[in-house]
Amino acid sequence: MKKWFIILGSLLLGWSAYFIYLNLPYEFKYEEGELREEVTSPSGRYTAQYYDQTYGGAAGGVHLFVNVVSHSEDEAVRTVYFSDANAYFHIKWLNDEQLAIRHLGGGDQSIVLTVGQEIYDGTGKACRRYAITKQYTCYSKKYSKEEP
Repeated sequence: MKKWFIILGSLLLGWSAYFIYLNLPYEFKYEEGELREEVTSPSGRYTAQYYDQTYGGAAGGVHLFVNVVSHSEDEAVRTVYFSDANAYFHIKWLNDEQLAIRHLGGGDQSIVLTVGQEIYDGTGKACRRYAITKQYTCYSKKYSKEEP
């Protein structure tokens, strides 16, 4: 009987460690790709950078992501948008805090994000992570945001 408690306790401990590993240390950050466009916010406080990232070789595809560089926070870089590449993509600042992302083709994934408060992950993985949802409001194809 004691042997079963040890086995059951070990399985429970292993499952708990696996759950923590999958959910807590997740980081929504992309850095490797080809820079396609840079747009500076009206006051110069932020710069939005749009990147392409190829994957999978000849049968693969292209991811795209947008990083925002904060010039007032020692050039801190944060990823705010991630998705598969489609037909049309364009970024522009509406004001110092809001970044408009226009992404068409294969469904409209356009969104206006408030820098430092909101992110968009087309795969939805970031929106299922506790560490991300505690810090940001997360949107994806499944969890959408109404356009203002």
